[in-house]
Amino acid sequence: MGLTPALRRYFRMFVLATAIAALGPGATATSQDEGITTSHGYAAFGDLKYGSDFTHFDYVNPDAPKGGSYRFGELGTFDSLNQISLLGTFPTSLNFLADSLMRQSRDEPASFYCLICRTVSWPKDLSWVEFALDPRARFDDGSPITVEDVKFSAGLGEGLSIPAFSRIKQIVDRVEQTGPNSVRLYFNMQDNPTPITVVALMPILPKHFYKNRDPFRPRLDRPVQSGAYKVGEVSPGRFIEWKRDPDYWASNHPVNKGRFNFDTVRIRYFRDAQMQKEAFRAGLIDLRMDRSATDLREEERLPAVRRGEIKRLEIPYHNGAFYNSVTFNTRRAFLSDPRVRKALLLAYDYEWVQEKVLGGEFGRVESNFANSDFEAIGLPTPGELDILDTYRDSLPPELFTREPWSPKGGSRANMRRNLLEARDILREAGYKVVDGRLRDPRTGAPVVLELLAYSPLLASHMSLFIANMDKLGIEVSFRSVDAAQMRHMLRNYDYDLLYNRTVFAPVTTPGVGMALMWTSQSADMPNLLNYAGVKDPVIDDAIARMIAATDRRQAVDALRVVDRVARWKYYSVPLMHAYPTPVGVLPLSYWDKFGRPAREQTYNFPFYALDNWWYEPARAARLGSKAQG
Repeated sequence: MGLTPALRRYFRMFVLATAIAALGPGATATSQDEGITTSHGYAAFGDLKYGSDFTHFDYVNPDAPKGGSYRFGELGTFDSLNQISLLGTFPTSLNFLADSLMRQSRDEPASFYCLICRTVSWPKDLSWVEFALDPRARFDDGSPITVEDVKFSAGLGEGLSIPAFSRIKQIVDRVEQTGPNSVRLYFNMQDNPTPITVVALMPILPKHFYKNRDPFRPRLDRPVQSGAYKVGEVSPGRFIEWKRDPDYWASNHPVNKGRFNFDTVRIRYFRDAQMQKEAFRAGLIDLRMDRSATDLREEERLPAVRRGEIKRLEIPYHNGAFYNSVTFNTRRAFLSDPRVRKALLLAYDYEWVQEKVLGGEFGRVESNFANSDFEAIGLPTPGELDILDTYRDSLPPELFTREPWSPKGGSRANMRRNLLEARDILREAGYKVVDGRLRDPRTGAPVVLELLAYSPLLASHMSLFIANMDKLGIEVSFRSVDAAQMRHMLRNYDYDLLYNRTVFAPVTTPGVGMALMWTSQSADMPNLLNYAGVKDPVIDDAIARMIAATDRRQAVDALRVVDRVARWKYYSVPLMHAYPTPVGVLPLSYWDKFGRPAREQTYNFPFYALDNWWYEPARAARLGSKAQG
């Protein structure tokens, strides 16, 4: 089975990010008529947690005070405030300033509740979705949000736009006004729950603002928005400031009650992770994700930590764990052979890195979808075999008889055994060592690789791997680049080996976005996320089946096939958990100037906006002047 026509349509335009999608229909309806469901929300599977009379989410303090500031540090840069265009680089945080038709709750896997809409309706075959707009909805210039604005936003996919708009074009056939304040979007497919969630999260932008502006051209003029914050002071490449809008129409809406509590949010940009770390220690930013056990041990000696001014926190999370890896670019001839990739996997000694570099902390995240139902464990299930059996002759026999594995090191004996096996595999693949260098059998040239990384601090993680590769006759150079260079090189797949730090939070209900990472169609298109260059018929088939799945079990089996095949064909070397904590636990450090709700959200912690925390003036007054904000 190849790619379906519907799947091919997802690649007509450049896209950069994953789709937050759903897998199976389900909702708590407020009314039904002739197979049409009308509700205050939409559940991708199961039932909605919150009824039509809910007043706030459980992970907020509805009485949280407003005021104060929050400062966050981001790696990267920006040169545009146009959140529509694929051209230029706009701040990722800008996505939080535009409201969408619905808001996703963060204590359910895939449930969406009306925000700009009052109600959402859909038929049994899911061939369309209709939104009745809330007449109170306003942009920050006071103008009402209308059906024309929804139609304008849905039409932005006609140009060179980001995925939030371009994917609308791929799934929507037409948009019609069905009443004075209602709009219906007809899909080009049926019985697929994904389109409703994609449309629900589309940012709604003002048609009148772009009347005399090119929406696909980078610009730095402040946009008109519909969210809780307006754009404040801006210094391109350095920082962007948000100012809370006191006239925000939805400040007491059930999906917003207790959220967006800071008067000012400032996102500072850093080109280097070391500078970002030092800025936090100096009190110039307020919160950071703790990614290094060494940093944590160093910080224990800081006066601010000893005085209790910097706090530590571990928050459980239920979405998939970030998958960090050394990714093999299979577009390179040497790395296109799975036997070669297996040999390189054997050269990486994770246990040595864990002990010598990571201080015994961290655990290895071996699955692309760890901490989720989609992780391939044990032997293939009957549902997986329904897909795999068609391709049995092209798959490693071990895939059907052994669970996925990673080599074990940590001792001289284990390392020697792994390197000898790697040597034998390279010989079998036709490579020979001449004068100490592994030679390409086609050209006779020595094999030389470059390992691209986002920070020079990662050199120690790779030191033994590079030394082991040298023992196999392969020269590997370590190259660290800043965020701007990294972005350019990733867009063009300009690397051999990539120290790949996942930048998108793994979703609990993956959908069409998986096609951007795994399918043959995405492998040769720039600006996508298929960093390994995967072109595999069984993975193409599994992704197509996952997108077309009508129940969660089908989708789980399909994505487990992707994980299982990717691990048995050695597209990457799995590395450590993103944080020095067990998988499923998010460690934070923050300056003690905030109040927190009794319960935290468990899906995708809101580090950009910290939107369910609040400022505590009395606590801030005890801090130094810089850390007060």
